Amino acid sequence: MAKSDKRDAKQQIIAAVENYFEIDGIKHEPFDKNDVAQATYAIQSKIQHADVLFMAYDDRLILRMILPLRADEERAKVGEFLHRANYGLNNGNFDFDFNDGEISYRMAIYCGVDEFAPPTYEQIDFALVVGLMMIDKYGDALIKVMFGLVEPADAIEDAETD
Repeated sequence: MAKSDKRDAKQQIIAAVENYFEIDGIKHEPFDKNDVAQATYAIQSKIQHADVLFMAYDDRLILRMILPLRADEERAKVGEFLHRANYGLNNGNFDFDFNDGEISYRMAIYCGVDEFAPPTYEQIDFALVVGLMMIDKYGDALIKVMFGLVEPADAIEDAETD
């Protein structure tokens, strides 16, 4: 794919996300010079919300849902919890930065190179809803692990039996 085709593909991805925001009436920060837009979404768990980064690339859209808390203590246990949560997930995964304690959930929509197609409203909505649902599902258990109230394996068992 030529350089101009890549830029055109990225612009189509950006346009698809902007269309998604418009259809749903989402209040957001528009795409910046790094091709990243941001919106905040409410979550039902004690975490309450996540800041979602919509990151446009030449061949994909990545949604990165950043939790509004950092693991300052119990980082090894938080890492274990997130690895246990990731096992068996079919769509997306939790990310954990051991350096600063940042926790996020990531979903990717591959758009292709040779047979490029920008993401549809349904694909963007699916990625967003699944990610937010996973944060909601595991959020309260994650907080318990972060504060040393429960062991990671027990927290996963509780989260996955609800």
